[in-house]
Amino acid sequence: MTRDPLKRADAGSGTASRQWLCLLGAATMLTPPGASVVMAQTAQAAQTATPAAESGAPALGEIVVTATRKQESIQKVPVSLQALTMDKLEQHEVKNFTDYAQMLPSVSFDTLGPGRSNFYFRGISVGGVGLPTAALYLDDVPMTSSNGQPEIHIYDVERVEALSGPQGTLFGSSSLAGTMRIITQKPKLDKWEAGMDVQAAKYGAGDTGGQVEGYLNAPLAANLALRVMAFYDHEGGYIDNTPASYTYTFGQNNPAISYVSSNAAIAKNNYNPVTEWGGRASLLAEAGNWSIMPSITYQHLASSGTFNYDPRFSGLQVHDYTPTHTKDEWYQASLTIQGQIAGLDVTGVVGYFHRATHILQDYAYYSIDYDKMGGSYYYFRDQNGAILDPAQYATESTVGKKITEELRIATPKSSKLQMTAGVFHQYQKNSFDADYIYSGSANGYAGTDYDPTTGIFTPTNPAPAVRGNALYATDYDQTYKDFGLYAEATYPILPAVKVTGGIRYFSTSNNTYGFNGTIYDMDTCSFPLTKRLQCINVNEPYHQTGETHKASIAWQVRPDKMLYFTYSTGFRPGGGNNLTGSSPYKADTLDNFEIGVKARFGRNLRVNAAAYYEKWNGVQYQVVVPNTFGSTNTVNAGDARVYGIEADFDWKIGPVLISGSGAYNDSRLSTNFCDLVSSSNLVPRSTCSSETGDLAASKGTRLPRQPRFKGQLTVRYERPIGRWNAFVQGVAFHQSSSTSDLNTANDALFGDPTGFESFDFSTGAKRGGFSAEIFIQNTFDKRGVLSRNAFCEIQTCTEGSRSYPIKPQYFGIRFSQKFL
Repeated sequence: MTRDPLKRADAGSGTASRQWLCLLGAATMLTPPGASVVMAQTAQAAQTATPAAESGAPALGEIVVTATRKQESIQKVPVSLQALTMDKLEQHEVKNFTDYAQMLPSVSFDTLGPGRSNFYFRGISVGGVGLPTAALYLDDVPMTSSNGQPEIHIYDVERVEALSGPQGTLFGSSSLAGTMRIITQKPKLDKWEAGMDVQAAKYGAGDTGGQVEGYLNAPLAANLALRVMAFYDHEGGYIDNTPASYTYTFGQNNPAISYVSSNAAIAKNNYNPVTEWGGRASLLAEAGNWSIMPSITYQHLASSGTFNYDPRFSGLQVHDYTPTHTKDEWYQASLTIQGQIAGLDVTGVVGYFHRATHILQDYAYYSIDYDKMGGSYYYFRDQNGAILDPAQYATESTVGKKITEELRIATPKSSKLQMTAGVFHQYQKNSFDADYIYSGSANGYAGTDYDPTTGIFTPTNPAPAVRGNALYATDYDQTYKDFGLYAEATYPILPAVKVTGGIRYFSTSNNTYGFNGTIYDMDTCSFPLTKRLQCINVNEPYHQTGETHKASIAWQVRPDKMLYFTYSTGFRPGGGNNLTGSSPYKADTLDNFEIGVKARFGRNLRVNAAAYYEKWNGVQYQVVVPNTFGSTNTVNAGDARVYGIEADFDWKIGPVLISGSGAYNDSRLSTNFCDLVSSSNLVPRSTCSSETGDLAASKGTRLPRQPRFKGQLTVRYERPIGRWNAFVQGVAFHQSSSTSDLNTANDALFGDPTGFESFDFSTGAKRGGFSAEIFIQNTFDKRGVLSRNAFCEIQTCTEGSRSYPIKPQYFGIRFSQKFL
């Protein structure tokens, strides 16, 4: 039976060639003229190919993963898992988070730009709150962050593993809905190897950029090897900050009292360039059955402007009135020790992660929207009576560190009982400072101190500055402590049937300590503040213990076909709230019921699929509390449920490789979610309705961010031409519509992203270690929107909804040289 598809492919080789020629023709029209020679030669080779040559194509390679903390074929792991191998990452020009997230159908995300993204698995999202619902790992060290995931440059990477569903047993807290693992290349003791990649690229209507990357693997001795990687990447901008002005009237109904604010000083095209550089170094030493590997990774990112455009205007443009910049610098150091004791495999991992981010963000629309409501809150004058520019901006600085320690043991691969057990400890601290600045307000006075009838200004009411020129400020320290004991074991109860069970005990503690608010939020403090943690109105310690577990059964129907059922649970720690009088929120949990199949059909077809049902209990939901200048409170608002199906495949048909993945997801509330309608009553309500005005979202409301369907299809044709191996590749993406906010009123203000398609093409050739290719992404410059976002609460900034687009048309040329 496995021969039939190949036989049909051979018999229809003329059809396959004609289909490929159509794709080739499209790529020819969409790429620079110089590429036509290579493509024409490739087409000629395709027309003269023989069936025998096609049938002799190599089979699909085996993908080895470490999703269960041990090396095994992806086809033997009874969980839904997609692995992007080194070849796939290179073939799709993947270099950052948004690139590989596009290839993972069960992953969605919202973002304000590089280093400011939050990602989700299977639609487990209700908006930004506390710790993420999905975990991020670099090798064996967690990098999950509450202030957006750090950008990890994808180069000299072995694979990206995306584990859908709760992974709480082996990966602990924040693996509520899934875990993303980036596995780097390790030093090799037996070979010298090096490589260098150079790329030049341009956004269609935007600016140019370039990238240089390189790596070196050096065996220093028989049992010692060093591997280093470095990169520099500059991307041009593509969003224009176009000239604009706004006339503030401060609700005075007096033409003589107004202020015209203009962005002429910062208006420019291609407003959002990004420069990023960094590297990694790993040293491997072996002695007998033991090895030790210290490693360090460093990255520095600097960006300007905004990456979300204003949908009220045509094209990719915004009207920002104050500058926007981001600086994100991090490093991770780790030490991994592996060996054997009493026949057991032992692994110890220690990691230290340090990250510092500094953000300058335009916040003018907050002032503009307040002014349109007719208020005078942002009406101030200096000591001489001149009106101060009301265009606000925000500054945010976060300095964080994370220390992780893990020790685990595992039975040897020869053992009938396969077991992994370990102990995990983590400590992290984030120091967060934010100022919402009204320039000149430190020495300003209320604008109403001016009498328009007499023209006399009597400065008697100082502006309510919290510190410096900030009318609203936050400075607090967040600490998190996590401890876990876990074990997972697999045993064959029949020759073709294995059962797996796992459990994890966890103890989690955290605290937020500091200040959040305005001068009206603390009567016992002296304002303006002059140093950090001078005034304390937030002190919310939280502690919780519990367990999470897993059970699965896998039936190896044939050596190359497996059916499995998995039940697993996950958790996300709770925490305290910033507002006085509020209660802590507890951990939310997820129950996952999953049935799947992993199958190979002959040498050339691999299909993996899973259907799932998930129950999300005690969902942590963040609401904006009325009359608190945008302050938020987190509550356990209710429950939600998710069901769906996800699948991926690879099919090798002679010189053609067809790969695809897709996911259908239906995620909705299973109970009503209640709102907080008063700052004096912060106790979550058990019942609510639209009639009483305290309903945030009703039962059946879709969870935001996740499209119902997301998928991609890749067709790659490879053919030798003389001493060169040439290829042409086409990629199609599709994503259906999604919602933006759980609260239906807020969702209407944001607007919902509609569905879209985009197409990528590339072609090139390889000879020995040298390769060259040209590529074009989003060929037809589709304006697909991945998420709608706002820089302040949408209830106030009703015109502040911004759209984060897929990458605009982007084309370039890339050269690579590998030295083996």
